[in-house]
Amino acid sequence: MVIAAGISRFATQPLRRIVRNLFAAVGGILVFASATPLPPWAYLILATATVIWLSTETRVAKLSVRRTAALRGAVISLWLAAMIWEVPYHLTPRLAPLGESAVGIIGDSLTAGIGEPKDPTWPGILVSEHALNIHNHAQAGATVAAAQRQVDAVAPSERLIVLEIGGNDILGGTSPSQFGAGLTRLLRTLRQQPGRAIVMLELPLPPTYNAYGRIQRRLAREFKVSLVPKRVLLGILQDQSTTLDSIHLSPEGHHKMAEAVWRIIGPAFQGERRDRSSRQR
Repeated sequence: MVIAAGISRFATQPLRRIVRNLFAAVGGILVFASATPLPPWAYLILATATVIWLSTETRVAKLSVRRTAALRGAVISLWLAAMIWEVPYHLTPRLAPLGESAVGIIGDSLTAGIGEPKDPTWPGILVSEHALNIHNHAQAGATVAAAQRQVDAVAPSERLIVLEIGGNDILGGTSPSQFGAGLTRLLRTLRQQPGRAIVMLELPLPPTYNAYGRIQRRLAREFKVSLVPKRVLLGILQDQSTTLDSIHLSPEGHHKMAEAVWRIIGPAFQGERRDRSSRQR
């Protein structure tokens, strides 16, 4: 969209106008497909400004050169502002050291696994490769409502919680309001233990499911949860070799998931590992 508005000044020939319109069309498709959970009012402003600008460029409502240039600048500024707004949600969270703490994992079949019992899941791989004390509470088929049973089983010693939940809500019939209510209960229960760090994987969203992402982001701010960018999980699920059916992890997928999760939670245990090495020496 930014490129389309930027090159409009030079789109004086039919071919250049076609290129501009192509950029605008592709931009609109990508915005729709990304399901980026911007606030509805932000999308309304962006859509309104873009439609007015395009109608002006196609001479449906011709303005003066100065006003047309101002409109192009406004469209570019608005889309750049939306990009800047989104930047913090693409940054990997940084965890403070937790010392010798147990890790609790709340999740669904993406964590519990559906393959052979002998096939290790990503929590098991973290245990074997990094000697972490992990309590895997995940259950196949869990939704945010059903995961309350998992949360109730979390012990006070589990001071780091990894939350991988919500995929079944999106694939099933959970409404956004039900999803928000269930996730609120989970986070409120987990926050009853002081000093606990919570990491939540942001859900990759299909088009038109933006509301679920807005709920995740709002509750992450409200309950001071470290939100992992959706590109992390999406990058694993998009690789054909890492899934069995595009939504459940293969053995290779569990290894990739373990690597991704360790990059996020590893810094919380680096100090404790150095202390352990010093005591051994």
